[in-house]
Amino acid sequence: MFEIGTTLRDARVRKDISLQEAEDQTKIRVKYIQAMENEDFEILPGGTYVKGFLRTYAEYLGLDYQLVLDEYNERYGSGEHREHIIQSVNPVKIEPPSGSIGESYDSGLRSLRSQKNRNYLFVAALAISIIAVLAYLGWGNQSSNDPTIITTTEVGEEADAPAETAPERIVTQPQTPPPPPPELETVALTSTVGDNWVELRRGDATGEIIWGGTLSSGDSMSFTKADLAVPRIWMQVGSANGLEVTVNGIPQDVPQVVGASYMISAEGMNGQR
Repeated sequence: MFEIGTTLRDARVRKDISLQEAEDQTKIRVKYIQAMENEDFEILPGGTYVKGFLRTYAEYLGLDYQLVLDEYNERYGSGEHREHIIQSVNPVKIEPPSGSIGESYDSGLRSLRSQKNRNYLFVAALAISIIAVLAYLGWGNQSSNDPTIITTTEVGEEADAPAETAPERIVTQPQTPPPPPPELETVALTSTVGDNWVELRRGDATGEIIWGGTLSSGDSMSFTKADLAVPRIWMQVGSANGLEVTVNGIPQDVPQVVGASYMISAEGMNGQR
């Protein structure tokens, strides 16, 4: 058994590589590199990320990454760390005081309720009065604002004949309904270089897993609207080296960042770190 963190740190020091240089070369943040060298694995996003980071960092330092991963699996099992547990807090029930003080307390409550009921009745009566006045004014104006139809007669032999008025035509313009919003129809993944670990979840980073696994070089996976069943999904990658992504048939720009997360919708893919 060997110390994972000490082995990684000694290899970096022997090669005279600073933490910032290691971040620039591996695209792994300095805080994650320090976490691996200190074996503070709970700082990293999750067990799968830990393995991806360890493999990338060990290869970068010229170490046998499989030995590092085997040691990690032996000591930490699946690598899944503690999740935060949110405990619900029961509301505190306030009991009214007892004795004469309690009677005053109950009397005060009844007085407040009675005052509230009177306020509600006053507001309702005021609203009804306002509606009645507005309705009266509207009906009165309607009778006095009827349109006046002016007819003309043709000058000539039939000038004395009563003119016929053409019926009024009301032309309504058809309203064009707004176009439906775009939908997430297809998502396709292709690995062109090396192995790429990918995980897809519905809705957000903690949603239901649609698919997760490693795409070897030349492997492809495609998902249809029926597979996705949501307007957006969340994609997490261990390493984006050689990973190609298309959304609704449109190729997306995938930054070469280790351990990145992306939100995918009909509009495309947005990167999140």
